Amino acid sequence: MSEADETLSIELIRWTFTVDPAHKAEIEAYLVDQGLEVLVRGEDTLVATWDEPEGEIDEVIEELWAINGQPFEVTHEEFHRANLMVYHYEESEADDKAVA
Repeated sequence: MSEADETLSIELIRWTFTVDPAHKAEIEAYLVDQGLEVLVRGEDTLVATWDEPEGEIDEVIEELWAINGQPFEVTHEEFHRANLMVYHYEESEADDKAVA
């Protein structure tokens, strides 16, 4: 298997972090402007998801730190689509007879 076959594209990034509550709204607005979805948990915790991220991830993190006024720890998770399947039900003749 080639190295290209082993490399999966990033489909989704999820960040979880705690910010200064005084800057929470500004950080949330910045992330939304960048195309991320943001979930607020409590007074100071944010969970942001970035679907099919493009651009420089490090630059976004550095801007978050600048808005917050100091760096904070970010838990970064990457999700890759290795396989996508859709299951659906198809009626058969046996199902039709059971109903009759």
